[in-house]
Amino acid sequence: MLPQLDTPKYKLDLPSNGETIEYRPFLVKEEKILLLAMESMKEDNSDAIASATFDIIKSCTFNNVKPESLTNFDLDYLFLNIRSRSRGELIESAFVCQNEVDGEVCGTSNDVSVNINDIEVTFPEEDNSKVMITDEVGIQFKYLSSGELKKYGKEKSETDKMFKIIVDSIDYIFDEEKVYKGSETPKKELMGFIETLNEKSFKEIRNFFDDQPTLKHTIPYKCSKCGYKEDIVIEGLEAFFDLA
Repeated sequence: MLPQLDTPKYKLDLPSNGETIEYRPFLVKEEKILLLAMESMKEDNSDAIASATFDIIKSCTFNNVKPESLTNFDLDYLFLNIRSRSRGELIESAFVCQNEVDGEVCGTSNDVSVNINDIEVTFPEEDNSKVMITDEVGIQFKYLSSGELKKYGKEKSETDKMFKIIVDSIDYIFDEEKVYKGSETPKKELMGFIETLNEKSFKEIRNFFDDQPTLKHTIPYKCSKCGYKEDIVIEGLEAFFDLA
């Protein structure tokens, strides 16, 4: 029998709830999954990217974590930390300068370096998860898991998608006398409740969804040729996946 190789183990705390997760670096089998997913990116196959990320996280957490149960920002944060332990803390990439000089695009390729340890989850400055409809009636929202959000990926209508996500994100509705749990209330009834709201209340609900926690990093960028300066903002799973 061939010798068994020891794999180092690490721990991190999830940004959403502080839960401690144990994980290991990529092995060759995960590198293969990652490479195949990156090939799919050329075909704009976001499903392949999501599936690959789920598979890698599940394997690298010793099957103790269900990726579909994590929020998107927890998922991204965990994935990047696994990547850091696998390939090093620095991500090397290049950006092509799009600044116009004398009517022509500069086009110079500039190398940039990102330290994964500097990348953090950005939380909204205000907690918009509770929306008061009247002085007595309100809605408490929750962050959906990546698995819950994944099912909306093939929704054709953006409007229908938005309303379904709003309904599924209702943790509970409350008044002075009672709490109505979203999980125990028929979807049709919840949808009907949302559709009766006025524009002011709906705008407050949209604030919660427009300003959710996200893994985001800003890179100060200066072109080595034309001197053009710009802050490059990297945000979302696919952007970081591309850098990995």
